[in-house]
Amino acid sequence: MAPTYEKVFDERTGQDVDVLSQSVERVELGQGVTWAYRRGVAAPKEGATARETPVVFAHGLGSRAYGFRAMSRELQENGFETYAVDVTGHGDSSKPAVGKGLAAYDAAATGAAMEAFLEKIGLANDRVDLILHGFVIPQHLLLLVARRPELFRRVVILNSPLAPSHAYPPQMATYTRPFGMGKGAPFDAAGYLYNGNEFALPGDVLAEYEKPYVGAEAEAARAAAEAYVTKSSDLKKLNAEVKNALSARGLPKIRVVWGTADRYLDDAPIYDWCADIRASFSAMRKVGHCPHEDFAAEAAARCQEFFLADLRASAKAALNSVRVGKITTDDGQG
Repeated sequence: MAPTYEKVFDERTGQDVDVLSQSVERVELGQGVTWAYRRGVAAPKEGATARETPVVFAHGLGSRAYGFRAMSRELQENGFETYAVDVTGHGDSSKPAVGKGLAAYDAAATGAAMEAFLEKIGLANDRVDLILHGFVIPQHLLLLVARRPELFRRVVILNSPLAPSHAYPPQMATYTRPFGMGKGAPFDAAGYLYNGNEFALPGDVLAEYEKPYVGAEAEAARAAAEAYVTKSSDLKKLNAEVKNALSARGLPKIRVVWGTADRYLDDAPIYDWCADIRASFSAMRKVGHCPHEDFAAEAAARCQEFFLADLRASAKAALNSVRVGKITTDDGQG
């Protein structure tokens, strides 16, 4: 499959330029659920080589695959094949009424849908690298990583709630109000992304995120957002389950890439979280809740460094692990 390009206006030159893009495709997962995804063909620029391991992106609650467009482009130009999914209830994917199986909007359903996706597009026999961002859905998929580690090689987490002190932002917390007081409330996707970020997202970008919640499927998309939160209303409990699952031996290596100016998620507890599960950590200073939007090239570079690094623990790190039971850095990563 050949790379695709789109015309984008360059304000610096005043001309349209060809920019590497991704094709939007769809796949039937079964049980009436269809996932849309953005597929990016590897198009190595001069000096880059084709990479063997595909990269799969998965967004969090209220977001969509569109958010990874720029990061995907950076990785494509460095030889990676990419797949950014619209998870059930989001973007251009189907938005079934809350039910059973793949329409349950719980951790089991999200994990099963990802398993089906990898199977349907022919990646179930190839260990993929996984990049996650946001609320609820990344936690669901981290539980899948712990349950099916053979599907994944390495995992990057971008600004997702992981610690006991992390809580839902107001746009999601409304669905956790007692006595059903938040039931049926609109979901403000644009407000969620805009207010958690350090830098202002352009209006046309916010409009893309908001599309599912104002168009013909607005009610179905809103109901899906509510279902995800109500099924995982105890975020502290979900985070504890994730941490416990990831504490097992023999799981894929994990790196947390974190915008430390996130207005929703404090970075202070993440250092201990990473140490406890033996994950590496990369801080992006003065970056907010969406590193992939604010500084896509830098976020992609940190992911690529991790994907290509030799992660054998150094002798010093190994000695420290004997002493305190933790390794917080990997060879060549600082």
